Amino acid sequence: MVGYLEVQNKSMMKNILTIGLFSSLAIFGMAQEDDNNLVDNPSFEAADKVKKLNKLKKIEVANGWSSPTAMKADLYSTQAKEVATIPNNGQGREFPMGAEEGNYAGIVAYSYNNKEPRTYLQTELIGPLKKDVEYCVKYHVSLSDLSKYGVNNLGMYIAKDPIEIETKEDIIFQKEKELARVVIPQNNEVKMARYGFEPICGVYKASGKERFIIIGNFKNNKDTKFEKLKKKADIKGTQFPKAYYYVDQVEVFVLENPEDCDCSQKQKTNSGESVIYHKQFTSEDAFTMEQQIKFSTIYFDNLKSEIDPIMVTDLDNLVKVLKENPEVKIEINAHADKSEVVAASKEPDNEKWQKLDEKRAEIVKSYLVEKGIDTGRLTIKNHSSLRAASEGTAEIDKAKNRRVEFVIVK
Repeated sequence: MVGYLEVQNKSMMKNILTIGLFSSLAIFGMAQEDDNNLVDNPSFEAADKVKKLNKLKKIEVANGWSSPTAMKADLYSTQAKEVATIPNNGQGREFPMGAEEGNYAGIVAYSYNNKEPRTYLQTELIGPLKKDVEYCVKYHVSLSDLSKYGVNNLGMYIAKDPIEIETKEDIIFQKEKELARVVIPQNNEVKMARYGFEPICGVYKASGKERFIIIGNFKNNKDTKFEKLKKKADIKGTQFPKAYYYVDQVEVFVLENPEDCDCSQKQKTNSGESVIYHKQFTSEDAFTMEQQIKFSTIYFDNLKSEIDPIMVTDLDNLVKVLKENPEVKIEINAHADKSEVVAASKEPDNEKWQKLDEKRAEIVKSYLVEKGIDTGRLTIKNHSSLRAASEGTAEIDKAKNRRVEFVIVK
């Protein structure tokens, strides 16, 4: 091991039904404009002879990218063959970000008892960083299906000069001067997502003239938190005793808006902008009991089944109505948008996207039961995308279709 010494917008009117589009909570770009990104080949798309790629350890095939040690990182492509192909390859199954075709890289961030050397991604920026300017560094990772572990400490090292090591050893920084150049997310959580890419973000204040970045894990195993995962039953192959991550869409850009570097916010999915439609009534006195139940429709984020916080008020109003009318039984009608069904069909192994209507119905039912509504008063009926609330193709129309409605059972 090499030891480095330095190294919602909400419109509300009393007593009326208000309809709002909450884009402020949900619209978030996957990437900055190319002119702003200082990474020249951020998605590894520019690659020479990628059609002949049929083995791993070939990151240099992607223009501008390399590895700083003798243990090379991997490149995957939908045009490649065998273990280096996409979506099914030697480490599992994954699509490139936001597309069915393209490239991404792969690195080893941890191995049990250091049995396998780590790998890293290195590239030169388009231009040097400016002194005292804050930059957002962002890249996206997906833990491979056959990884037995997930880890934290994934970071981006930013330096004036490249690292060149002729041996297959880990890069471990120990002194504060070098650790200060490693950008790690503030929460530094273990990255466990095995379906779809999740962002890693951090802010870096430049000392000036830095122009190289390296992505990987720069801390000892003893200082790295890991969690063990079970292999999913539908995944073929044997788990590897390591944490292996696919990497895509790498960015370094001047930070002008702090929200641009907040990876805790909702991210744009590979099916377009994320928009939550919202209806809210602010005074039940203006409506009959039947109208209040009808107006309690719950809307969902794109390709999500979780209840968004902006919907809690509507659900709590429904709970209040049901408690005031204990004889009323309701049917929970769940729906998905056609684009969600299409996206799920393209990624059948992504369990989070399958049967979204059923999952939405169940989570709403669970919420009502937890709030004291007897389960015998609740039935579920799933419609998938068969009964669209809107036939339009705009994001607002799609958002109207991602819903759970309530119908009184007579």
